Amino acid sequence: MMFKKFILLLGVVSFSLCCAQVGINTSNPTRTLHVSGDLKIRQLIDQSQVLSYDRILAEDANGNLDYVLKGNLLPTTTDPDEANKEAYSQLYNMGTENGDPSKILKCGKFYFLFDNGSDSRIKFRLVDEPASSVDIFMSMEQNWDGNGFQFFQGHAYNDSATTPFVFTPENYSVPQEFAEANVADSEQNIMHFQYPNDPNFYRLTIYRVRQKIGSPTVLSWDFAATCEKF
Repeated sequence: MMFKKFILLLGVVSFSLCCAQVGINTSNPTRTLHVSGDLKIRQLIDQSQVLSYDRILAEDANGNLDYVLKGNLLPTTTDPDEANKEAYSQLYNMGTENGDPSKILKCGKFYFLFDNGSDSRIKFRLVDEPASSVDIFMSMEQNWDGNGFQFFQGHAYNDSATTPFVFTPENYSVPQEFAEANVADSEQNIMHFQYPNDPNFYRLTIYRVRQKIGSPTVLSWDFAATCEKF
């Protein structure tokens, strides 16, 4: 009995040593798993809203699959004082007029999200912890139904232009509300701001529209946020 177990163990070890690379439709595998032919996957999960998924599958001319970082696909510049334009957007549909705080848009040094209140206020926070306190200044244009228009600077419409949003090493990960930036149906808000001593300039556009489909009518709401980094 012990001899049989020894032979079985020897066989497993020998197979592992001689067959470290497995080939399908090929007798000469060049990687741990080498498939010569089509590959079919029954189900993939959309992880586009998950910030930790920052790698994209890539293939070379020989069919080898590996990954590249999403950040490496962004435009580059050789001048540290020159910024290329980048645009990031997020669009999703909800069964109510409340936003989904779990859907986060990353743009440069900032994260953006809608809160889950009925007026879908937009909030933002820093991506990285700052070494010290950081002041963010913002100007905002609001356009809404009935030819309404409003422009203000600062933390709220009745603040001076010198009133900033303040982020510290302690609160940088806590979203702060863009004051007055609530979104009624078909209302458009545009915000402009900048990170201190950074060559990039940001423009954020947010929009919510009510959709009516079918009979009887089914209501839903589309939420859109677009951030441009110049």
